[in-house]
Amino acid sequence: MPQPHEPRVALPTYGRNLLRTLPASVFENPIVLTQPEPWALACGAFPNDRTQVHHVATMEHSRVQEVTSAFGGGSAVFGIGGGSALDHAKFTAWKTGLPLVLVPSILSVDAAYTKAIGIREGSRVRYVGAMYPDHFLVDYDILQAAEPVLNRAGVGDILSIFTALWDWREAGARLGEPYDQGIADDSKALLERMFEGAVEIGNCTEAGLHLLSELYVGEVRLCEMVGNARPEEGSEHYVAYCLEHRTQRHYLHGALVGMGVLLAGAYQGQDIAPVAAFLRNVQLDSSYQAVGTNRNEVRDCLLAMGDYVVHESQLLPGVFHFRNGISSQEVEAVMAAAGLGE
Repeated sequence: MPQPHEPRVALPTYGRNLLRTLPASVFENPIVLTQPEPWALACGAFPNDRTQVHHVATMEHSRVQEVTSAFGGGSAVFGIGGGSALDHAKFTAWKTGLPLVLVPSILSVDAAYTKAIGIREGSRVRYVGAMYPDHFLVDYDILQAAEPVLNRAGVGDILSIFTALWDWREAGARLGEPYDQGIADDSKALLERMFEGAVEIGNCTEAGLHLLSELYVGEVRLCEMVGNARPEEGSEHYVAYCLEHRTQRHYLHGALVGMGVLLAGAYQGQDIAPVAAFLRNVQLDSSYQAVGTNRNEVRDCLLAMGDYVVHESQLLPGVFHFRNGISSQEVEAVMAAAGLGE
């Protein structure tokens, strides 16, 4: 088996009022990819007459390329906001070669922590290029100004370890796929740390936000060591992708993944009670209604999973691959076990 390599991982600076600590050179002619709420908090740190600002509304590939090409020269690219603003900034820095500054305004996804740049082509997420930040600021003032649910949702990309490790272990046993027990154990330890910190994360305290950020750092490091997302992403994400594809709607990612973990975990035959308890403790409602879907849509999505994972050939094998989808009787049993509403 190839030996895991020690990866390069973006490491945050933690604190408050952190934009003021950056070198003056990055503010000479900054390009800012942002959204209205975080920009209102951060704009005072930027020169009014020399700042190029774009409010990110879509990550559709053609539009991202168009916006990036329209910028004039710059001193640095800033991503200030949620995942879309951060990925757009990574794309722009990648294309222009300018220094990159990332300032997440919410910790709902791990976009700031990964080198991958996520764009959309229709309803599908695609990854292009790679970009590491020159400065990565986790500013508690900015994070705590957001709606708490947007930070609580960040648990989704750690919670998915619960189902992802089952898929990975099974892929090793069934298909001979390389499986690293040490990395799997380290990934499970991240999940356990998160379960223990549920109250702090749910209350969005400084300690809770710091923990969530450090869990992201750990998760990204393990995925980089393996060379893919096996330690963190599996069939729970595939349910999320399928629902987005079928409905053509976007959802709060962490709540959607939480729903997917309960459903995929139940189908895997795991005891999902600890997951349900954690979601309650962290105050993240992943019921159908809270996610923005309904029982019928989710049932139809699950019934379509067999075809979906065959069509989406880039997905690493998981429980829906191994069992050639899921029968209508199994769907009813899984949905009853997940207890996500009517």
